[in-house]
Parts: sequence; C-alpha cells; structure tokens
Amino acid sequence: MSDEPFLRTLITRQVEELLVASPSGRVYVQSCEVSSVRITDRGAVEAATAMALDLRIGLLFLHSDEKESSKAENMVDTIRQRVQGMKAAEPVALVPVRMTESWMLADRKAIAAAVAGADLTAYPYRHPEEVEKAHNRPDHPACAKRVWQAIVGKGHAGVLDDSMEQLAQLIDLRILGRLPSYQRWLADTEHALKLKGFL
Repeated sequence: MSDEPFLRTLITRQVEELLVASPSGRVYVQSCEVSSVRITDRGAVEAATAMALDLRIGLLFLHSDEKESSKAENMVDTIRQRVQGMKAAEPVALVPVRMTESWMLADRKAIAAAVAGADLTAYPYRHPEEVEKAHNRPDHPACAKRVWQAIVGKGHAGVLDDSMEQLAQLIDLRILGRLPSYQRWLADTEHALKLKGFL
C-alpha cells in the first residue's frame, strides 16, 4: 500500500523536525516501523496494547482513514487506560481527512519531483487546503484516488508505491502544516512527545 512507505518516512521526518526545533536533550529518532496489524483486525486493541508496552517504542501511531477515525481514537483512549501507570508508548491517532492520499497531494512541486512521469495537467487544487475538501465519490474530479490515477496514468499502484518514500522526503512540511487534519496530528504528536519528556 502506497500510504505505508509515505507515512513511515513522513512520521520519522516530522518527529525529527519537532525534536530539533525544541530539544530537551540529545534524542535519537529511530525509523518508524509499520505493523502488519490493522485497526480493523480482530484483536487489534490487544496487539496495539502489547506494542505500547514494548520499551523500545516511545510513540505509537494509530492510523486510519476518516471513515474509521472513531476506531483509531477509541483505540488511543483504550490503550491509555490499559497502560496507565506503566512504562509504555504514548498512543497518537493519525487520521487524515478523507484518506492519506489527501496529504500526499498537498505539495504539487514535490509530486512532480518524486513521481516519474507525473502528469499534473489535471491537478485540481489551487491551494493545499483544497485537498481536504476532496470528494470520495469516484467520478468527482477532486477525488484523491482519481487525481492520483490522472497524475500517473493506468497501472498507477506500482508507480505510487515506488515513489511514496521519496515524496515523503520532499514534501514541504510547512505546506502540510496548512491542512487541518495535519495540524491536529502535529499538535497531538507534540503533546505526546512532551508527555514522554522529549520536548
């Protein structure tokens, strides 16, 4: 899935930037690892709680698209309750508006640089904030999946998978910071880093 390499790289990069901007001491940020557990899986809460208790993990991000946002947020609350008073990772919900593809589409210049052969003639967003107003209806010109298909052409999945890590490296974090869902995630991540004593 293209959002896994994108989010893995983006999370690591954003956490590093937060810590460099406001260091409380010397901190090494390990690369973000993606679990095979999905929040919709049976036993996901138990598996995520076990991950939170792994002492090598400082923050545990629970990702979902907007339609499953309540599952991610409920899991965060449940994990916090279960690990209260224990040494554990701080859980953080990561929920883009609509789907992760909306974050991927926010920076037109980064897309052009990261995605080989990108055709941006049908790119419908005049301002980054418009990606969060994209419609889920597949026939709508601003539907994120449709926009990606127009950018990379037919058989786009492999191209996207190969390009998403580079896109996450190139995307302007200030542009992402203009998106309300990214602002919310960023604030929650900063709060979690403070709770863990990293900021």
